[in-house]
This record gives sequence, structure tokens and C-alpha cells, in this order.
Amino acid sequence: MKEIRVPIEGMSCAACVLHVEKAAKTLPETESAEASLLTHTLKLQLTEDLSEKELESFRKRLAVSLKKGGYGIAETDETKRILLEQKEKKQEKRRLILSVLITLCLMYVSMGGMLGLPVLPFLNAEIELRNAIWFALTQMALTVPVMLLNRKFFTVGFRALCSGRPNMDSLIAIGSLASFVYGLAAIAMIAKGVTDGDHTLVHAWMHDLYFESAAMILTLVSVGKLLEATAKRRASGAVRELIALRPETATVISEQDGTEIEREVPLTDVRIGDTVAVREGASIPLDGTVLSGEGSVDESALTGESLPVEKSPGSTVTGATVLKDGYLRIRVDKTGEDTALSKIIRLLEEASASKAPIARFADRISAVFVPVVIGISLLTFLLWMLFTGEIGLAVKYAVSVLVISCPCSLGLATPTAIMVGTARGARLGILIKSATALEQLQSVDLVLLDKTGTVTKGKPTVKQILPLSDCDEERLLQVTASVEAYSTHPLAYAITEEAEKREIALLKIENYRTQIGNGISAVLDGKTVLVGRYRLIRDALAAEKDAKPIEDASTEKIARLEESGMTAVCAAFGGTLLGAIGIADEIKEDSGEAIARFHEMGIKTVLLTGDNERTAEAIAREAGIDRVHAGLLPEQKEEIVRRYGEDGRRTAMIGDGINDAPALARADVGIAIGAGTDVAIEAADVVLSRSSLMDAVTAVRLSRATMRDIKENLFWALFYNSIGIPIAAGALAGVGIALSPMIAAACMSLSSICVVTNALRLRIVHLERYHYSIKKTNHKKHQKGEQEMFGLKKTVEYSFVVNGMMCGKCVMHVEKALTEVKGVKSATASLDSKTVTVQCLESVKEADLKKAVVAAGYEVE
Repeated sequence: MKEIRVPIEGMSCAACVLHVEKAAKTLPETESAEASLLTHTLKLQLTEDLSEKELESFRKRLAVSLKKGGYGIAETDETKRILLEQKEKKQEKRRLILSVLITLCLMYVSMGGMLGLPVLPFLNAEIELRNAIWFALTQMALTVPVMLLNRKFFTVGFRALCSGRPNMDSLIAIGSLASFVYGLAAIAMIAKGVTDGDHTLVHAWMHDLYFESAAMILTLVSVGKLLEATAKRRASGAVRELIALRPETATVISEQDGTEIEREVPLTDVRIGDTVAVREGASIPLDGTVLSGEGSVDESALTGESLPVEKSPGSTVTGATVLKDGYLRIRVDKTGEDTALSKIIRLLEEASASKAPIARFADRISAVFVPVVIGISLLTFLLWMLFTGEIGLAVKYAVSVLVISCPCSLGLATPTAIMVGTARGARLGILIKSATALEQLQSVDLVLLDKTGTVTKGKPTVKQILPLSDCDEERLLQVTASVEAYSTHPLAYAITEEAEKREIALLKIENYRTQIGNGISAVLDGKTVLVGRYRLIRDALAAEKDAKPIEDASTEKIARLEESGMTAVCAAFGGTLLGAIGIADEIKEDSGEAIARFHEMGIKTVLLTGDNERTAEAIAREAGIDRVHAGLLPEQKEEIVRRYGEDGRRTAMIGDGINDAPALARADVGIAIGAGTDVAIEAADVVLSRSSLMDAVTAVRLSRATMRDIKENLFWALFYNSIGIPIAAGALAGVGIALSPMIAAACMSLSSICVVTNALRLRIVHLERYHYSIKKTNHKKHQKGEQEMFGLKKTVEYSFVVNGMMCGKCVMHVEKALTEVKGVKSATASLDSKTVTVQCLESVKEADLKKAVVAAGYEVE
């Protein structure tokens, strides 16, 4: 299946979006179609890959199908399209200015006398009755230019109406033309009255011309569209701001006759492998690697991080970031669409153009809205004619219904909020790939976290030095680091870095030997040095004749070190255990705070890791994580995420490694740490460029703020139409409240502007306000009256021994068997202690739990 994106022209409301999608779906090659009112694009999923020739044929047939509804394919060349848009924008402004000026003249002619303003003598019927004809004809003459200037409403609107796909332009066209035709009929009646000398007839029809309504409708809608377009440009400004970050040229360094030459070339001419120079204050043109030079780079535009990042040879740099000070020579690694900036822009555009599930609600309404409004307008006309017999009054109310009901605000309610929300996320270093992900984030109630690189820094450090026998800390670290200096193991790096930090000189060793999983041996001052896990050292010393026995107190101290979640690297020298060095992967500075914020929002947290259970439990305790699943393979992580989802939980998975990709894809929302692998980032729905868990908290808050904005927009759009249509139809005429077509047009334009302005609030709203807890009652396995949140049933805890568990998969099988028992809330099995702890309702019997474990193939005590 191939995806293509086509720019569309002519869309103006939610009904237009549906008609464009329907037109595209009539072609057999179209698998699915999704149009965006905000970006004016049509995203198509094709059933198969098409050749260039087939694709060109498809585009032509698509253009024909779109044209039937009054739409078309816009210029596809970006540069040409921008120039064309600028030209059209100038023309629109010119037409609008002329429309406003002519309409003001028309309003003066039609209403000046009533306001006591001076009136030209040949337009004053009080002077001479025949002047009434000139009064009417002058209004008609001023109305026609306004209709010609805004003829697009008529061409597009009636074409859509004739094809059975009425849209907003159809409503405007019908309303304006109906007013104009009624005005022509009024001229005929005035002429009859003048001929017959009937002053009463002439004066009655002079006040029912409605030419000013025909012109004012078009002018006010055009003004509203201009203001709406301005607001929409502000909403979509993030993409343009990012594009503006990209420099147009780059300074390429090349050699000619052994001499270096710097050339200023267009960015499009730079190739992978080229060397570019960047001076202080300049933007880095493309992604690459620093070859020489040093400097600090401002990456805030892409990561949201305000502090500059120091760069030196070997560092990677990203295009569109700014070199604050220094000088760099950079090898270009990525160009064009492969650069980080281009990917971010593409993500923003795709997220803005995509539809959230909540948008389907507006789509369903829009699908029938315009035909229903036309029906209501006709019914209004017939009812007023039936009860009053006054055709002028009937036309007035029928036209008002048509004009006030344009579904612009309904169509803009969702996409504007989504665009502003994703744009703000991008400025904060949070890239949200789709509107669906943005919507689902707000209802997440369970966050599953990878450990290494997500909760922790992914870099082991020395946490404790435990000297034993007669050794001190410095001697233990010196001997261990001297041996580990030859190793490439991450634990070795941690030890040598600690020695370097303490400025401890390393000793010269000989006969270095290592075996994976069995530690290291070497010779120092003619004596054997052993470095490795406690079990290795213990067994090796037991085999030596002159080795000093290890005291029980030393064994207990090392055991306590490991129980606290640290990896104990022990060292022995000359047959004596010198001590142990405790190494652990530190949790990130803000991980604990992020977990606490999740809990404040009513979100539970679960740690998924391939590490051993003891270390995982220690990390979880330090970070405040609710539950741990340890010793997992990638497929087991994915299975746990799936299992939580089947239990009715709305899940978000946060990870950074290749092994997290299946779980990221399985979760309702996959969140990738930006510093992670490309595979994880591709599988995720949200990317955190700063690798901070607090950004995940911000993403949830942003989602909640955006969804509240969308719901507010939809409410006001529907409320406005629910109230406005009856009033426009004259429901309150009996109490003196009525809307003329002019006022209706103003109200319609104002409603759209209000919706877009409300969405723009997301740019400045304080996201910390959205930390509240969302209560949920829809978990599939919660029985009526047993929801924990209501506290209607007492929870009890059982613990018992399970024999036969050999690995992490066994643990998972036992837990799954127990959680499937009705009334069980959670089950946690431990591979080390061979025990399982179950939290369940008081009505659940321990015998039932044990029976479930036995049925799964294990023994219980």
C-alpha cells in the first residue's frame, strides 16, 4: 500500500471535507482518504504501489472527480504553490476592500434616509414617487458588483449543490441569490405601484428590497474568512517557524590544487560527505558529525532544552540549531528529507492533517448538516407564508436560517486545536505523530516503563566501595581499576571512571585474562588478582591452598550490597578477598518526580525490564514505581502490555531500545525516548527529544488540555447552531427578537473566529492545571459494585509458595493464571523467593487461587 498527499483547493467547511473524501473514494485505487480543512491536503492510502504513469492517470481522474463537487487539486510544486497563494491572497484582499467599500455605499443608500442622513434628491421618493424606482435600481446596481467580486461562492456552491454535495458555499449562494431575486421582484412591484400611483404599495416594497442583505452576506462572510484564515495561519505557524529555521545556504569547504576553498552554495547542492564550516552565530545547515573545532550549540528550537550543548570532534549536530560561540567543521551525514528537522516538520504536518477519533462525531453531523439546513430553510419559508402570507418576511427568515447555519465552526473545532496542540508539543520537544495519539494520551491510566535509559541513565556508576580484611577504599579501587582498565565491559568503565575521578594512579599488571561471565584474572607484583562476581571469587579462593577463608560477616555484607540493587564487583589479591565495589545504574534526576506526577493524575506505573528482579525492585522502590516485571524478553514485554490492554486498561509504553519496539507498538500510546534507537522511535506514537520522563507527564497534560479545548469548541459550535437556527427562523419574533440576514452572516463569521481563537489559547495555557485524576469505571474485568474506586468491597492479600518456576516466563504464566480468577486485582510472583502475592476481593478464597496455579502446571505449598 502506498500513501500519497495531495493539496486541495476549494475546501471551506466540514461538509467540504466529507465531499472531498467521498470523491476520492469513488476511485478503485483508493483504500482510504482523509482530508484536512486546516492544511487543505488530502491523504490517500492506495491499494497498491502505482508507477509514475499510473499515478499521473490516477491524479487526472481524481481531479475530474473533485471538480464535480467544486474542488480541485492545487499546485503541487511547493515554491509555485507559495507564490500562487501569495498572489491569490493579494487578490482576495483587493476583492474584499472593493466589496466593503461598495457595500458601505449600498448601506448608505438603503438606510441613510432612515438614519436622518442626507439623501440625493433623485433617490428620495418623498420628493417624487418615481424616484422610488431609481432608489431600487441604484441598490441593484451596487449589489451586482459585489456579487461579481464574490462569484466564487456561486460557482462553487451551485456546482456542489447540483452534484448532490452541498457545502457552506451552497448555503451562502442560495441565501444571497434568494435575497437578490426577491429584490428584483420588489422592483417590479415598485414599478407597478408608480404606474398605478399607489403610494402605499411603493413605500411597502421600498422597505423590502433586501439588496443590502444579498451584498452584506457575501461581504461579511468574506471578512470572516479573512479573519479565520489569519487565525488558522497563526495556528499552523509552528511548521512555518520550523521551516524558517533552515538556512538557505551552507559554507562548503573543498580543496583545489592543495588549497582549501570555502564556497557559499545553496542548501540543495550540499551532498552527504561534504565538509561545511559554521561560524559563531550561524545556523548549522544539516545533520552531521563534528570533524574539528569546539563550540556550544543552542538546540532549543528542536529539543526545547534552553541550555546550550557543548560540541567537540566526534559530536553529532542537528541542522537548524545555532552555534552560539566557537567554530565547527562538520561532515554532512544527512540531507533533504532525512534530516531531523525535515522529519519533525513531516510529523507535525501529518499530525495536523490526521483526524482524532473525536473528529468522527463532527464528521457524522456535517454529513447531514447542510441538507438538513436547506430543508429547515424551506420549511421556515413555507410556514411563514402559511401563517402570515407575507413573502418578504418568509424570505427574510429563510435566508437568515441558511446564512447563520454555515458549519465552519463545526469543521474547525477539532483540527485547529490539534494543530495548536501538536505545535506546542514540538516547541517543548514532544513530537506527537498523530491526532489519535494526542486524543488517547489524555485517557491513559497505566504507564509501563522500560528501565535502562528510560527510568535510569543507562550508565552504571560506582555507588559504594566496601573494603574487607585490612584493605582500605583507595587500595581496593586501585587494584580493581588497574585490572578493569583492560576491559570494555560497562561495569569496568564505571570503576575506571571512579578511579580517575579520585585521581588514583593505576598499577601495571601482567598476564591479563578474561572469560565472559567468569570474571578477570591478572598478575600484580607477582601475585594473582581476581576480579568478578562474588561467586567466582569465592570458588576460586576455595580452590587455592594458601587462600585466606572468607568470613561469614564479609559474605553478609556483600549480600546486603546486592540486596540493595547494586551489582557487587569483588576483588581478591594474593589469596585474600580485598572487598567489593557496588555499581548501579542511577535513576535520572527527574524520574522520581515524573512518577509522582503520574500518580497525582491517577496513573499507575509498571516497570518492565530484562534485568534481575532484585535490581529492578530496588530501582522501582527508589523511583516510586507501583509494580515490577523483571527478567523479560522483548516478546514478554509485548505480551504483558497486551494483557493489560485486554484487561481494559488504557496503556502507554515508554522505552528507548530495539527490545522495546514490540511493546511500544502494542500499547495504546507508544512513547519513545528521543535518545533511543531509530527502531523504537519509528514504532512509537510520541517521541520525547529530551529523554526526560517529565516530558511524558507534560505530553499527558497537553493531551488533556487539547481535548478539553476540542470539547469546548464542539459544544459552542453545536450550542451556537442549536440556539441560532430557531432564532434565525423567527421563533422569537413574537417577543420582538429576530435576526436579519446581515446579522446572521455576522454571527456565523464570529462563531468561526471564536472557535479558532479558543484553540489558540493552547499556545499559552499553563499545562500544570491539567494534573487532575481521571476516574475510570470501564475496566472489562471490574464487576458491578466491585470497583475499587468506590470501596464497596474489602481487599485482602494472600501469599504462598509456588514450586516449579524456573524463568521469567514461568513468573508471567503464574501471574496470568491468578489474574484471570474473578475478583483478583493483582498478582506478583517472585522467582528468587518462589512466592506469589495476590491482592483480591474478600470473597475470593485462597484455595481457589492455589487451584488456578496448579491448573497452570505448578505446585503450591
